[in-house]
Amino acid sequence: MHEAFFYRDRAALSAALLPRFAEAFASGQPVAVVARRSRTELLQGALGSDAGRVRWLDMTREGRNPTRLISGVLGRFADEYPDRRVLIVGEPMWPERPRADYAAVVAHEALINVAFADRELSVVCPYEVSTLPAHVLQDAARTHPTVVTSEDTWASLSYRDPVDLAMSFLSDLPEPESVPERLTFGAYELAQVRQLVYAHAVLAGLDSSRRDDLVLAVNEVATNTLVHAGGQGVLRVWRETGRLVCEVSDQGQVNDPLIGRHPTPVASRAPQQQGGRGLLLVNEICDLVQIATASGTTVRMHMNVADD
Repeated sequence: MHEAFFYRDRAALSAALLPRFAEAFASGQPVAVVARRSRTELLQGALGSDAGRVRWLDMTREGRNPTRLISGVLGRFADEYPDRRVLIVGEPMWPERPRADYAAVVAHEALINVAFADRELSVVCPYEVSTLPAHVLQDAARTHPTVVTSEDTWASLSYRDPVDLAMSFLSDLPEPESVPERLTFGAYELAQVRQLVYAHAVLAGLDSSRRDDLVLAVNEVATNTLVHAGGQGVLRVWRETGRLVCEVSDQGQVNDPLIGRHPTPVASRAPQQQGGRGLLLVNEICDLVQIATASGTTVRMHMNVADD
């Protein structure tokens, strides 16, 4: 069950969710809330002593890369209770969220319907209608089979095929804001890939651990290109406002819409899903990952840096 909950203000949010929490507690369902700190503090205060029965997670940290949410947050929590339905309240959008994240947020919301189609999972996604733009609410209705307000519940007439919708948001990645440095690489240029990424990470001011993380992430994706996509790819690196971006593209064809997102433990994945292991690591490391598979495969990795 995947619901978009449209609420007007903080009071309406707590008034609507408290009965859902009480119902879950009564039926023995584990509950997690993944939201901005202001919303978790609101709900904790409303729950009082029952707040200790909820797993509280900060969406600005756990969901800074929306592409990791299915595997690293929702799936991980559900996997702790394989024989029980769980309730997850996840706040995907708020006004201050960077615009660059939006396509990945919509794709994430759509693909929840695919990833958990056969799982005992209830996901409620709050959207504050008084602060979010109209197009965000329209897209929420397209990604959620059910829409809920304080007054009513209905099947969304705008709901779209989740894979088609996700791919439509990820297939047309915007061109870089600045001219990227470009390197065509094969098996003998993998060291050059790492050196180029490291040099840009130094210039961007990333600390040593973040530099190493970014080099590792790009190396994982470039290695996937060499092994699974004909042995040649293109690396592009550029700066955007507040971010360093590395992109690896190749001619490989991916038919799995959940590549890099599978919520099941790695050890239990089917052989055809093993190519996504490196992407799971990449999703954990980077601040935003965009995976486009409409024409070849493009993996765009973002790391936050201090603004100039």
